[in-house]
Amino acid sequence: MPILIKIAGYLLAALIVVQLPFFYALYQTHRVARYLGSLPRQQVESPPFVDVKGTIHVHSAAGGHSTGTYPEIIEAAKEAGYRYLFLTEHRREYTRYHQMEDPELILIHGFEEPVAPSATILTSGNREVTIFSGSSLEGVDTWFDGLEIYNMHENAVARNTPFHWISFLYHQLLYPDLFYFQLWELNPNRLIEWDRFLETRMVTGTAGNDAHQNIGIVLQTTSGKSILSLRVDPYLQSFRFVTNHVFLPPESEVSREAILEALKAGSSYIAFEKIADPMGFSFHARTEGKFHPMGARVPRGSELVFQSPTPVRFLLKRSGETIEELEGTYFSLTPDQPGAYRVEAYLIDPPGLLQDKPWILSNPIFLE
Repeated sequence: MPILIKIAGYLLAALIVVQLPFFYALYQTHRVARYLGSLPRQQVESPPFVDVKGTIHVHSAAGGHSTGTYPEIIEAAKEAGYRYLFLTEHRREYTRYHQMEDPELILIHGFEEPVAPSATILTSGNREVTIFSGSSLEGVDTWFDGLEIYNMHENAVARNTPFHWISFLYHQLLYPDLFYFQLWELNPNRLIEWDRFLETRMVTGTAGNDAHQNIGIVLQTTSGKSILSLRVDPYLQSFRFVTNHVFLPPESEVSREAILEALKAGSSYIAFEKIADPMGFSFHARTEGKFHPMGARVPRGSELVFQSPTPVRFLLKRSGETIEELEGTYFSLTPDQPGAYRVEAYLIDPPGLLQDKPWILSNPIFLE
């Protein structure tokens, strides 16, 4: 009997030791939850532009690789507070669903087209905007308008390991909406590539949800009735994690054409919105009382203004190099060197999972 008790004790101790990495992952997420819950928010001046929230790179069953329907996608987009949605279906001869429209949401129906073994182009239906998405630019023509510097689906697939699957199940008990912080990683090489392009021309930086709603465990009866559904990437959670905001001129109509024009011009920014609501953020130039959005070209002597509704650590970048690092909610500077200036906003003293992870990435303003 004492031997059995001793063996049981050893087995229990081994079981606890095996669980420690998963408990630690939960503890990390717990720290994130507490930190985000205490983030201060301050009143800032309204940006001199109309801030329109949406996202780019979304798939449905119409293009394969997904079982999601347009009604599901539209419902999730509305719940996430979107005003536009850039759908990028894989081209198929026969589609499962006809394109839909919605009076409360601008749907931009487009495609994802392969251009190399590990590269695709995201394009609107009439090719008004083209965005490169892929892991390598090798052998790819550089005629695109935008560069996807973050891809959420690619990020998740890279961490498709037994540890993360078990951690995912643990998180479903306590922090289902925050699990993705365990997977989040920004590839610095994408930023380096982007800054290299910006030395010669405007290339809009975008983030891709690459939302498929196809990673997880789904059990259903032969009639289609759901028994169990544990999805890593439901549309709503994907839409709430990262967004692409466009700036439109004041009092302008929010339309498909205006959004595509702003994206092509670089009048936009990326927000990892699960951290905090970015509404109130702005990076713009002021020249003799006139305001210019991101993507603009302005003369030297123009004032660069950046503001945030939450105190952050601003990094002002020129040609990829940090030239100013400031903490607060509002700053204005008048640089005297020409170049492409962009802003990265980081949280102040964040917990481990959020360290060196940007909350906001702006597109550049060009000083000439």
